Amino acid sequence: MSYDKKCQLLIIGDMTVGKTSLLSRYSKGVFNTSYLATVGLDNFTKDEVIDNKTVRIKIWDTAGQEKFQSLTKGFFRNAQGIMVVYDVTNVETYENLKYWTQSIKTHMGSDIDKISVIVIGNKIDSNEREVNKQEAEIYCSELGYPYFETSAKTGENVNKTIKYLVKEVLRKNDLTSSKISNNNIKISKNKGETNCPC
Repeated sequence: MSYDKKCQLLIIGDMTVGKTSLLSRYSKGVFNTSYLATVGLDNFTKDEVIDNKTVRIKIWDTAGQEKFQSLTKGFFRNAQGIMVVYDVTNVETYENLKYWTQSIKTHMGSDIDKISVIVIGNKIDSNEREVNKQEAEIYCSELGYPYFETSAKTGENVNKTIKYLVKEVLRKNDLTSSKISNNNIKISKNKGETNCPC
């Protein structure tokens, strides 16, 4: 299938927060209770029609284990959008958001403004919640990142959340392209006349 635009995303967060489950629900519409831990990197691809354009979305799934972090460094640089995921039933994964968001800043450096980032609280289908939604919203607002809650198990908010990030990436890319085009406009003078596209 042909496509009009490409969008490359990265999903990060602790082990067992449901990163692979989220991507499987999004790309295949299924939830599997027996996923093996991701080792290194994996990827999921889905084509979406957004604003009458077919967008090929490729999402890189990272292992949450510390020993695999060196594998993901290059992918921060190639990502246009990043999802930082934690488990609302495990407060430790919430507390580790600080580590993951700092990793983004460290790896992206001066390019930090070129990417779009969202935070996702997963597993809202569970009755064993440990992280208050309002607290998470306030914390993410302080970080400057939009906050969403999802359930990979039921599919609640999964498509809407990822589609939001894709739209933000496309919007940012369109703004960047527009700036580049404007910077390339040349105003030439010939015999007192000005050729200006204004």
